[in-house]
Amino acid sequence: MFTIYGRTNSSNVRKVLWLCEEIGQTDYKRLDYGRGFKPCSSPEYMALNPNMVVPTLVYGDLVIWESNTQLRFLASKHGTDDIYPAELTARACVEQWLDWQLTTAIVGIRHLFQGLHVKDEAFTDPKGLEGAHKQATGAMGILDAHLAKNGAYIAGENLTIADCCLGMYVHRWHVLPIERAQHPALAAYYERLSERDAFQKWIVGQGV
Repeated sequence: MFTIYGRTNSSNVRKVLWLCEEIGQTDYKRLDYGRGFKPCSSPEYMALNPNMVVPTLVYGDLVIWESNTQLRFLASKHGTDDIYPAELTARACVEQWLDWQLTTAIVGIRHLFQGLHVKDEAFTDPKGLEGAHKQATGAMGILDAHLAKNGAYIAGENLTIADCCLGMYVHRWHVLPIERAQHPALAAYYERLSERDAFQKWIVGQGV
């Protein structure tokens, strides 16, 4: 058994829980930490994760902070080669999208989520929201163009941790109260993900 520290309305926690469901690793303990629950600034949590963010994965004596690293670890330990390829070229195709999520995909959508859903005043300025919408539209356009020529999923015909990483933000793009450009491949991809029980449980079923 391992432990996941983090609330289920956190995007980074949800993508890890989604992967766990996909690979059949559901014998874990989850503890609520973060906004609205036990504070990440508490001494016991900071002893595990000095960054004071969720999730934190504790697996035996191993403590992992970063959610994308958690995806890599869990998929390597418990997943199949389909979900995290061992072959170097195939793995690089997956890895680049995990990095792209951190540098590009999250930027505009995070701002829109904080401003339009959380109502955090730091993100509600109209000009900031306009810029975030433009950035998110561009990012989703990149993903749409890639999906149009690449296949059913981000790294080909099989679900990988690249999908577990990015599917959360594709979900938010489709459910936030915003104007959306026509991205047919992206829309078809979202429908495809929505047919998966694990995606329904941990992404769609947990709200925005």
